[in-house]
Amino acid sequence: MGAEQSVPAGVEVQPATAPAQSEVGAGNGANATQQATSNPSALVLIGPSGVGKGTLAKRLTQDSEQYGFSVSHTTRSPRPNEQHGVHYFFTTKEQFAKDVGEGKFLEYAEVHGNMYGTSISAVQSVLESGRVCILDIDVQGARAMRRSGLKGIYVFIAPPSLEDLANRLAGRGTESVEQITRRLNNAKMEIESINEKGLYDYLLINDDLEEAVKRLKAIAERAAAGLEPEPGMVPERVVLEDAPLPDIQALTEQQAAASDTVPAPPQELPTEPAPEEPAPEAAPAQDAPAPQEPPAAPSMPAAVAAPQAPVADGPATSAAAAPPPPQQQQQPQGQLPMDGVPPGFEKWHGKVALVTGASSGIGWATCEALALAGMRVVAVARRKDRLEELQRHMHALGIPLVNFLPVVCDITKEAEVATLPKIVAKRWPECGVDVLVNNAGMSRNDASLFDGNIGSWVEMLSTNVLGTCMMTRAVVQDMRRRNSYGHIINMIGLSGHRIPDGPQGGGFYCATKAAVKTITEGLRQEARGERLPLRVSGISPGIVETEFFAVRAFGDPEAARKATSQFKCLQPVDVADAVMWCLSCPEHMEVNDIVVRPTEQLI
Repeated sequence: MGAEQSVPAGVEVQPATAPAQSEVGAGNGANATQQATSNPSALVLIGPSGVGKGTLAKRLTQDSEQYGFSVSHTTRSPRPNEQHGVHYFFTTKEQFAKDVGEGKFLEYAEVHGNMYGTSISAVQSVLESGRVCILDIDVQGARAMRRSGLKGIYVFIAPPSLEDLANRLAGRGTESVEQITRRLNNAKMEIESINEKGLYDYLLINDDLEEAVKRLKAIAERAAAGLEPEPGMVPERVVLEDAPLPDIQALTEQQAAASDTVPAPPQELPTEPAPEEPAPEAAPAQDAPAPQEPPAAPSMPAAVAAPQAPVADGPATSAAAAPPPPQQQQQPQGQLPMDGVPPGFEKWHGKVALVTGASSGIGWATCEALALAGMRVVAVARRKDRLEELQRHMHALGIPLVNFLPVVCDITKEAEVATLPKIVAKRWPECGVDVLVNNAGMSRNDASLFDGNIGSWVEMLSTNVLGTCMMTRAVVQDMRRRNSYGHIINMIGLSGHRIPDGPQGGGFYCATKAAVKTITEGLRQEARGERLPLRVSGISPGIVETEFFAVRAFGDPEAARKATSQFKCLQPVDVADAVMWCLSCPEHMEVNDIVVRPTEQLI
């Protein structure tokens, strides 16, 4: 059965423009008019989670030396008996960051404080050795690979139907109904990517393991010979029917019941194993696959003209913002690490927390801490690329992506802020925002009260004061509507308590943070006046090692180094810990203000 003749059930296909081919790669695909090139092509496998990419790759590489896997780069230190260039390419964080900036990586991500990535040169090295480099990546990774210029044959592997895929995911027994539903929704979006002209070379339906392996081997032989892909192997058009997803709850219950009484059928749709525990410190075997990219992340809603309707991911990210490292370095998506969660935090498990300024520093660390503790997290920021990076980081940590919602939003725009509760309700219909962390804030170094830039004054006032107030109003009104009150935490900062750099022109910024301090107390008193069980806390950190000082200097990294090199600064995680402590306090206790500073900071 040729690839162009087999499509997922429930999918309408228009024929390819090229004449129909017979068996994929029939006769080894050796077209007499084609000439093999000097090096083989990479074999790039793309498809939904659970479709069987890992199983197919394993069968393909058994007892064959013509396939290879790229060696990953990492910033961690080598372990005993690990060899540079064999187990990993060991490098420094500085060099890794430099290489990322120069676009040398196809994908990269941070795992447990260390960076991991697959470089273009590592893939090229496998190809130049005369072997086919096998890559198991998602749709975003395929786009990045296309842009890199590396020679490859791209094979989209699809399930026979979404129902079959649902059965396989439910049969794992490792994921919740909500997670499986999210994976199926992702699968629909990934299948629709087949319509991107020129993205894929083959469509392979994994309806029978042995047949799928046979077809993939034929394609791999073309890659090994350096031949171009055959034309017409992808349908001209694939249209998914707008039908409801299968009843996942029923499937899960049926699978659980069957597992107790009936052995697994001998011929079943192969699936990829559930992601293993993250093991970035463990050296992979020499014949283990290079870091592979995780299942496609959910689409990112954007709070723009019509923010109620989530939009698909924007243009594919560049090589410097590629997907995370291998599944073997990730935790099972259905399990959340709970070590280090303060006693008393259990009451927030499954609740929704919204964090502004989530794209870096304190906001990033707070999102991570809340998500790892079992909360559903809404990450709000203006920089979509950074939110996408945070989403990949969450996935690498094992956070179920169904519990993480990144939203592009400018908190200085009233219309955008007002739609955030609606976006949350659409994602989780039974929920609303229970915890609000007003973290977004900024400063400028041209804001002297003598001759400051009025634009900088407006920018600080809009972000630090009006943005905080508008976010608070939107969340409180939503709490009123649901008659469910939670906790609001405002980031004040030491500048809200004194003016450390007044002679240098920092008075205006300090005034905005003093306003936030006053607003925090005012909100607390309004809640008490109306006898509402709303908790309000303020956190005032001293100097924290973040992007804050670089932003203040309009992107000058030297200014940031000068400000943070005077002594050992606080780290974002220190402030995130303060947030966790506030939320963990018992019912009879409310934290009004936490002031925390580095031990060496005197003012």
